[in-house]
Amino acid sequence: MTNPISTGQQADETTLGHFTYTILRYVHDIGTAEFVNVGVVVASTHAPQVAAKFRTDIARVKAMFPSLDGEVFLARMKRLQACFDAIDETRCATLRACEGPSLMALIRRVLPLEDGALPWSPIGSGAGGPLIAALQAIYERSVLSNELRQGH
Repeated sequence: MTNPISTGQQADETTLGHFTYTILRYVHDIGTAEFVNVGVVVASTHAPQVAAKFRTDIARVKAMFPSLDGEVFLARMKRLQACFDAIDETRCATLRACEGPSLMALIRRVLPLEDGALPWSPIGSGAGGPLIAALQAIYERSVLSNELRQGH
């Protein structure tokens, strides 16, 4: 069964409520610590639901970091998306039973720690609306914000 939230299908009213989220950052050179936001993971705090969205293009990242290996970057984003798309409500509930309600614990269980090039932001939180709407709003604000302002 696919996760209706992660795959972008319409969420139902049971997805209303509080959520936590984290933003995935790409750090091209750990020495300079410059980064660009490349994805978002959102989880309901009251229901076993998680949603994720990662970059599917490299234009902005490549513009910031011209030596980026675009194929490797996109493969990593696709792998991350597939990992989160595979989390249906049953698996999410099982993971939370093992790891507790922490979003970072869930992420670590799904994906062992990545290298320093893909760190997660501190956890944020919010409330209201379907989880998919929260995901899209955070993604647009945190990942696409510069492109939307520049008209790209």
